[in-house]
Amino acid sequence: MSNLEEINKKVSDLESIIDKQSKLIASTGQKLIEMQINDVKSRMKQIDSNSNSTNAGSIDTADYVNNDDIVQLVTELQSQLDFLEDRTIRRTYNTSLTSDKDKLAPLSNKDGDFPEFDTPKTFAEFKNLSKEKILEMGFFYEIILPTKEEIDEVLQNDDQSNEGNNNSKNDIINISKNKDISKIESEFNDDQINEIFDELARFFGLKLRRVSDGW
Repeated sequence: MSNLEEINKKVSDLESIIDKQSKLIASTGQKLIEMQINDVKSRMKQIDSNSNSTNAGSIDTADYVNNDDIVQLVTELQSQLDFLEDRTIRRTYNTSLTSDKDKLAPLSNKDGDFPEFDTPKTFAEFKNLSKEKILEMGFFYEIILPTKEEIDEVLQNDDQSNEGNNNSKNDIINISKNKDISKIESEFNDDQINEIFDELARFFGLKLRRVSDGW
C-alpha cells in the first residue's frame, strides 16, 4: 500500500470514528433530556393529584428543566465532542510516527487541559521517558488513579470542614496534581513503570510497547 493510500485510509477511519462519537454524544444528550422531561411529567401528575391541598399553589420550579439547562447540557456535550475529535486527530497523526526525529502531537487530558510541565516533543523523547516523567504523565492523564485511601481522606476532611464549601470533587481531581513524584518513585517497580508507559503510548496513539504483547 502506497503512502497516499495509507493516508487516505487513515482519514477515512478517522471520519468514521468521529461520526460514531458524534452519534454517541447526541444519543446521550437526548436520553438525558428525555429523563428530565419524564421527571417533569411525573412531578406534574403528582401536583395535579394534590391540586385540592392547601399547598397546591406552592410550586418550586427550581427542580424543573428549563432552556438554560438544555443549553448548558448541549454546550457541555459539544465541548466533550470537540475534545474527543481533537484527541482523535492527534492520535491518528501519532500512529504514523516511526523515526526518532518525528514530532509528537501533544494531547490534552480528559478535561481538555494540556500539562503545564514539559512533555516529550519527539518520538525519541517519548521512547526514552524517565521513570519520573512516566509517573508525572501517568497521574496527569489519569493512567494512575487516586487510591481509595486518598479519596477517603479527602471526603473525611471535607466532612470535618466548617466552611461547608463541599469541594470534595475538586479536591479529588487535584490529588494527582499535588503529587510530589520524587517522594513516591520508590513505590513503583520497573514492571509497573513499563505497564504505565504502555498505557501512555496507547493514549497517545503511539506504536511503542515495553512489556505488552501486541496491543
